[in-house]
Amino acid sequence: MELLNLRRRKRLAERGLSLLKEKRDALVMELLSIAKEYQNLMAEVREKMEQAMRSLILAKIDLGASKLNEIIASLKPQIAVEVRMRNIMGVATPMFKVTPIVDVETPPYNLLNTTTYLDEAAKAFRELFPSIVKLAEVQAVARRIAEEVEKAKRRVNALENIVIPMINRNIKYIELYLDERAREDIFRLRLLKKKRVRR
Repeated sequence: MELLNLRRRKRLAERGLSLLKEKRDALVMELLSIAKEYQNLMAEVREKMEQAMRSLILAKIDLGASKLNEIIASLKPQIAVEVRMRNIMGVATPMFKVTPIVDVETPPYNLLNTTTYLDEAAKAFRELFPSIVKLAEVQAVARRIAEEVEKAKRRVNALENIVIPMINRNIKYIELYLDERAREDIFRLRLLKKKRVRR
């Protein structure tokens, strides 16, 4: 009974191992495509950030640091980020969505005593924000998938190097024990036959 049970466990472990390997490989492929998307987004964010910072520096030069800081301090949030979860191959990953709170086209500051450089900087940062949020989403998804790949690797290693070899050893031990018992039974039967023949 124990031998049959161990053989059944071995089949289950081997099937589980094959499924885990498939999942690990699929997650690695997904991670590679996410890494490519991350690189493209990072280049886009860098470019937009440089452009926005140039406009901000020009606005700072034109308005002065204290006036610019005063305007920035008076601003209220215009955009919210909504977080939802989605499932990628059994891995719960975040999904960020940018939603405007107020009309983002009208400047949130008084247009008197400001310059067009500030308008350009505000517009550049407004265009930059969704890209940064998307970059953060891709980074969070990549981190979650990488963690899942690591878990799958550990499970595969445990099954390959510990569980299945241990089951194989136990099966071999039981088979050797049963073979030994069968030989002993054959030896006993021969002794009984010899005794009967003598009588």
